[in-house]
Amino acid sequence: MANYKRLTGDPAEGEIVVRIVSEGRSTKAFITGLDHTGDPAEPTVYPPEEMAPDEAFRIVENKREAIGDAEVKVMLEQGVEWNPEWGTLVE
Repeated sequence: MANYKRLTGDPAEGEIVVRIVSEGRSTKAFITGLDHTGDPAEPTVYPPEEMAPDEAFRIVENKREAIGDAEVKVMLEQGVEWNPEWGTLVE
């Protein structure tokens, strides 16, 4: 199971951020990355559209494996609770 850190402050260069939001009765995720993620051939190719959180975490794990040392941070919007099925959230 993957470990993720909660985002505090602004994201640093090279971090991948998964933002989890509540929309009515559903929970959606958005992935963002900053310009230099360690792979000059593919600096930031993350889908800007909304998706299910489990799909977002699957994508970031694939990206993290390809990039190497990119750190994944999580931003939980107000009212969203962490689901342990997504991984372990470290404060």
